[in-house]
Amino acid sequence: MLDNGTNTVNGIPDSNASRSPSPQIERPDSPAHSESSSGPRQSPKYSAEELGAMFLDFYKFMGTLHFDIKDLQIPPPGGWPNLIPASYESIKSSHAISTMKHLPYFSSDASIHYKSNLVDYLSLPDSFFTEPDWHEEIVTFENEEGEDVDPKHVFAIAWGHESGGRDFWLNVWDGEVIEEEIRCQSNGSCDVGDFLEGLKEQFISLGLVPCLGKVMIEAQGVEESEEVITEEEVCEQGDEWYTDLDVQYVRQIYRAHGWPRVFRKEEAFEAIEKLMEKIEENRGVWEGDAHN
Repeated sequence: MLDNGTNTVNGIPDSNASRSPSPQIERPDSPAHSESSSGPRQSPKYSAEELGAMFLDFYKFMGTLHFDIKDLQIPPPGGWPNLIPASYESIKSSHAISTMKHLPYFSSDASIHYKSNLVDYLSLPDSFFTEPDWHEEIVTFENEEGEDVDPKHVFAIAWGHESGGRDFWLNVWDGEVIEEEIRCQSNGSCDVGDFLEGLKEQFISLGLVPCLGKVMIEAQGVEESEEVITEEEVCEQGDEWYTDLDVQYVRQIYRAHGWPRVFRKEEAFEAIEKLMEKIEENRGVWEGDAHN
């Protein structure tokens, strides 16, 4: 991960450049966060304000990567005043509604994972809030302990599309995020702070590889290259696009453009487009994503 101004040769990062440590989320500390030892939780783990602060911290970080920070909408003190119609109170709990009002949102289709985009509740029509989200009809919500969660405490923070895409649900009662892999499996639940920190780590390490207008690559299993990769090596491969070498080369391009601390995304994405033009005829290209 290169500092701005790190020396490069033909877009290749200096292998001696230092890498920055991942940022840490400051975790809330209040009596409400402790689990009752005598039975089920008696109050939400996190307040609406605390959840809003966690997501704002994460979204600001993502704005330094591939998100457009200009599209970040931050709620005023007290939350979004006219976001939720009164009729929604029969569908969601007061804490779920309060949390929705205190969350920041992106006005663009911000891609958060493989075929998964953040939900912008500010852009949804009032008719959306007249009945339960249809996505909920095919999911059984469980917390990290394996206990059923009342859907009134849960709402989507990201909707997936197509097989393997990710739906992410915020369980406001237990302070957890639930991950569903469409037509595949449930990937369980975890504390919301741990979830956001885990995503940060995956983006910093480029275990998740984003690109404007393209499907995010899940590359957690692709090792780091110890060698400098040339464009010729990438173009001369006989396999279709999306080999380990391809992923390693994209990482190389991104780090040459300042990833993650001072990422020059316009330049990096332009470099990717030029590469796609060169390999399209013989190798195909990075899959496009109409939702991104």
